[in-house]
Amino acid sequence: RAREAVGATQSTGQRLVAPNPPAQQQEKWVYNPQKVYPPEWYEVPRSLGTCTRKSDLYFLRTHQTGTSSVTNIFYRYGQEHHLNFVMSPLKLSINYPGKINVQYLESVRPKKEQYNILCQYIRHHRMDVLRLMPDGVIFTTLLRHPLDQFLSVFNNFDIKSVIPNLQLHHDPYREFFRNPERIAKLSPDNIYHMLQNSMSFDLGLNPIKFKEEGAVEEFIERIDQEFHLVMILELLDESLVLLKRLMCWDLKQLIYVKLSVNNEYKASVDEDIRQKILDWNAIDLRLYNHFRAKLERLIAEQDESFHAEVAVLKSLNTAFWRECYTNALPVYNGNKIGYILSEDHKGNTTCKLLATDDFTQTHIVSMKQFKDIISPSEVLMVRNHMQNVKKHNPAMLAWDDVKDVLKSPTRHDEL
Repeated sequence: RAREAVGATQSTGQRLVAPNPPAQQQEKWVYNPQKVYPPEWYEVPRSLGTCTRKSDLYFLRTHQTGTSSVTNIFYRYGQEHHLNFVMSPLKLSINYPGKINVQYLESVRPKKEQYNILCQYIRHHRMDVLRLMPDGVIFTTLLRHPLDQFLSVFNNFDIKSVIPNLQLHHDPYREFFRNPERIAKLSPDNIYHMLQNSMSFDLGLNPIKFKEEGAVEEFIERIDQEFHLVMILELLDESLVLLKRLMCWDLKQLIYVKLSVNNEYKASVDEDIRQKILDWNAIDLRLYNHFRAKLERLIAEQDESFHAEVAVLKSLNTAFWRECYTNALPVYNGNKIGYILSEDHKGNTTCKLLATDDFTQTHIVSMKQFKDIISPSEVLMVRNHMQNVKKHNPAMLAWDDVKDVLKSPTRHDEL
């Protein structure tokens, strides 16, 4: 089955669902930049010094790799600087895992303005990004060790329950790897592509090419050339400091708290099953090893101030956690993390923003950016969503914190 062509987006309403892209929408478009930036524009500086702040960023979100916390950084930065996000209104993904409809996204772009940040779930296609984004846009993404990433997919998407053959089995991992190709095909369309080499899939590799050595080598080389910084979850603080240097941002803008549960599921998995997971995700393992080695080389090239910046970021994260929150809570069946605000910071917007999940942030940005096309019923749906989630995550932004972004009293009166 050609499952990779099946769209499975999170929808919060029917009216704003983006149409499928017309056939051959991109083939006639040729990339012709109006401004060509020098190579050093796309390189991470090795030392502190004068730099030019960049605001145009493409962050390819991979699944179950900790991108929720990183995306929160970009949402905060973009809203602080009044930037425009590439997105389908009220949706966390853009026609994922199908091809994005560039013409539709261009049609909903704010008039006489340009897009600045793309951090929704999409499948990577360089020419689509270049067509939507300004010249000089920085390409970045985040990878996680394939063993932990696969186990996170298996548990957070409840694979044992959604695949009939695994539902009653006492050892679902072992049953899955008894015949992974056959059993994976029994999964729902919106999960199938996440069960093998999903990071490579998100980065654009066609599953048909999984067994073609030459195609895999070419794929990794292409990603190496197209992305200016590939971050690694296991070295997240170091990765973010490198991003800070590349983008010329302030270190305080990189503060984050964990929004997803990255459990150590492998502790309960037998060694032979661990090896089967790595063999099954061999392309992701090669991808991860390649970019982890590259990141470690880049870290080694930094000056002494780099490690001081990493230490400051860790200290800032710890200080914000202690100041803002008194406890953490499981949200969304334990897959996400919520927080309880401390009494002294119940009015602190930064504390609330840090704790707000990516789906809610998408709603908030959509209401700001698409206020002319968001209907009252959709606003009501957002309000209901936020009020429901806040019961489990008390520290997140409340509806009263964001409802005025529409600046339309008549619509709010209806609520």
